[in-house]
Amino acid sequence: MNTVDVRTRPAGGSDPVDPESFWDDTVRGLLDLNGRLVARGATLLGLPPLSFDVDGVVGALVVDDDGAHVQRKVAESGPVIELDVAAFSDLMGDVVSAFGLGMAGRVVVRRGVLDDFVSWEPVLRALIDGRAVYEPGTIDFRDTDGSDLDLRQSFSVFDPTERPGHFLEETGFLHLRSVFTDDEMQAVCHELDATVAAARRDDGSSWWARTEDAGWYACRILGFNQKSATLRDLLTSERFTAIGRFTDDAFVQRDPEVGDSAEGLWKKIGVVEGPSDVSWHKDCSMGGHSRGCSSLIVGISLTDANSTAGELGVVAGSRRANVQMLGLHPTLDLPRLALPTRRGDVLVHCSCTLHMSRPPVSAERRVVYTGFELAPRPGDVVEHVDPAEARRRRAGLGNASRLIAPEGDRAELFKLETTS
Repeated sequence: MNTVDVRTRPAGGSDPVDPESFWDDTVRGLLDLNGRLVARGATLLGLPPLSFDVDGVVGALVVDDDGAHVQRKVAESGPVIELDVAAFSDLMGDVVSAFGLGMAGRVVVRRGVLDDFVSWEPVLRALIDGRAVYEPGTIDFRDTDGSDLDLRQSFSVFDPTERPGHFLEETGFLHLRSVFTDDEMQAVCHELDATVAAARRDDGSSWWARTEDAGWYACRILGFNQKSATLRDLLTSERFTAIGRFTDDAFVQRDPEVGDSAEGLWKKIGVVEGPSDVSWHKDCSMGGHSRGCSSLIVGISLTDANSTAGELGVVAGSRRANVQMLGLHPTLDLPRLALPTRRGDVLVHCSCTLHMSRPPVSAERRVVYTGFELAPRPGDVVEHVDPAEARRRRAGLGNASRLIAPEGDRAELFKLETTS
């Protein structure tokens, strides 16, 4: 059986956490269960203590030579995070991550910087969920017969499902060759051209980037499925819907006919401002991994992509690893792979797979993103969001993407192994 479903909580909001009883009782019980994992993880990542002030109730997580323990005062060093009970409850319940709280303005970092808080995320998950922080050498890749898995292989959408399904489970990504024709991709490109030309900065339906030569342009069109009749036809074809059946999980495709189920991206050369490319991140970096992962993010290559034309890079196996969700920690030893594609190819990655995109320098890249969500389970509370509010949230992610593309990571873009 092949599965990428790692959900351990129902979808929906968190239960309120009483901070007094949390620090006096809950954390002590969690440390009895998971204290060794916390100590190993914090030591591996080189983290200082983490202190919280939750509506005036103070507690800190400290790791020293005696292991992991809690204290009811601000630690002498490390970040101090001020937040209210609702935000604290959402963090402890994995509704929102540390990064997500920071991007929403729901925390005040009284000492240190937001990155200090975000770095604690894997250790908080070790404490609360018992997920060990990834240690080098603990993940390998096996084929169905037990031999070493070839990470550089690609598949046809018509291959027997157990082959691509097993590969997706092991690695967290999948390269599908020649799913669509050149003519089909050209038709979608023409419709993307028309949509970009009609976009306006204040339309609430697009993200914008700027090049030095051409100025501002719409780099991402939200709800592109509503603008492209050709795309809607392709998304309902057997070639595409087969992707949701590669594993034994129950997936629900984003409806091509309704809502913002697909986005059209145009990555120009020489972008100097705006959310055109982002560095290493997981799509669950805003929170909710235990409630929704793994959804399948599907990228349809409208143009060729390679090392100088905006290709995607992935960290193989990272969907199976409790690691920081932004950037790459120096101890992370999992393979970093470049995924060059031809027009009409499709790339699939799990929402909890670390990935990035190179900035194009020789040719523009155009791509459509859509995907599949895991089917709701009994007890899930599915939020029904007004389309305008959904687009507002997506616009917020566009702003956040600028904060997860530090220049220091640009050197890492060129340390990818090619898959073909």
